[in-house]
Amino acid sequence: MADLHIEALDMINPFVIASSPATQGARNVLKSAACRPGAIVLRNFGHGTGGGSFIYPSADAMYKGEPAFHSHAVGTQLPDPVNSLEKYCEEVKTIKKQMDKDIKLWVSLGHYSDIVKGGDWEKEWKQQARELSNAGADAFELHFNTPGVAVAKDRQFNYYQLVASCTKMIRETVKDMPIMVKLAVEACDPLTSIRHAVANGATAVGPTARWKGFHFDLDWKQTQARPGAGYGGTQATPIVCYTVSEARSKGIDIPMYAGGGVFSYEQALRLVMAGSEMVQLGTLACSGGTMACANLMRKFESWMDDHGYADMKSLTGDALKLFSMDGEVAKNRQNRLGTAYKEAQVDIKKCIGCGRCKDVCWHEGIDLADRKAFKTDQCIGCGYCFQVCPTGALKIDQKGILASSLCEESK
Repeated sequence: MADLHIEALDMINPFVIASSPATQGARNVLKSAACRPGAIVLRNFGHGTGGGSFIYPSADAMYKGEPAFHSHAVGTQLPDPVNSLEKYCEEVKTIKKQMDKDIKLWVSLGHYSDIVKGGDWEKEWKQQARELSNAGADAFELHFNTPGVAVAKDRQFNYYQLVASCTKMIRETVKDMPIMVKLAVEACDPLTSIRHAVANGATAVGPTARWKGFHFDLDWKQTQARPGAGYGGTQATPIVCYTVSEARSKGIDIPMYAGGGVFSYEQALRLVMAGSEMVQLGTLACSGGTMACANLMRKFESWMDDHGYADMKSLTGDALKLFSMDGEVAKNRQNRLGTAYKEAQVDIKKCIGCGRCKDVCWHEGIDLADRKAFKTDQCIGCGYCFQVCPTGALKIDQKGILASSLCEESK
């Protein structure tokens, strides 16, 4: 079986159950711990509880990794029973006493609303760091990915300055404690944010997709309450993969725990192969429960076994070969695909004469005669007609052609 151990942070596997509500308070942390992730992030205290999820078009689509988005719906809102630092520290002690010792407990420090409200929040955050360290936290998380944090930049504070100053402040307060900095990818340049966190002592960074968005039904009166709060979903994965890969290609080498849109093992694998050692399962835990998380973990490991990845080191960043592909190699693959598009002829037996191929051709490279399509000498091999053919009358082995090019390059 594949070895899922994360050496850099001594974690049993790469999965991090991120905060709210699956990690709000000791009870929920211990419930989430049943799926045995590598780490769990205890949610900030004193900021309310309740609410719910809004998934469109369906939860089934989301869990399959199909196009879907998720936002926070508004159900019953309750006051947070953990409303003081003293109670928060007691929650940490309870968790550490009852949770499996090989699962790491990361603890969220502060909240961006503290900054917005003003007052001596720096003093409060430093006090939290000292007391939570004594209570037994394994690491701290500075939570700067909430949509409001990035949206507020340059309105009430500068986002990059916030990341830098807070990371430095906590690093100087608890010098030996791992500091995980969870970062936004919206309303900012993620690479700049990551660089600020790294320069000021972050142990790991977690670029996480969560936007402000505005979805509504055409009959808008039926739309979920508070549309747009924490917009995310499966569409986020490619964006986070790009953020991670760009950071790796620009020399960022500290551990990452990326998140956003991870509802299936395929999406978790993509984030790791893009260069993130760990993967956040926050929304999946909240909206799918611990069984969904455990199922994802099992399938993730099985895929590694089936595809010859012995450990996390061999898997992490493996797709960076694609992201940073040599220009000549990329051009060769592109040209080979174009040649195949150009040379492939219409399968007359499958053609139904619908005309969609001709409609989408911008070079007069395909025409119709007797209700059958045929290529002309003007075809340049762009491939548009192959994308719209409903019957497979225009078809090539696209994946095989692209893969064969790389296999020849490696010889």
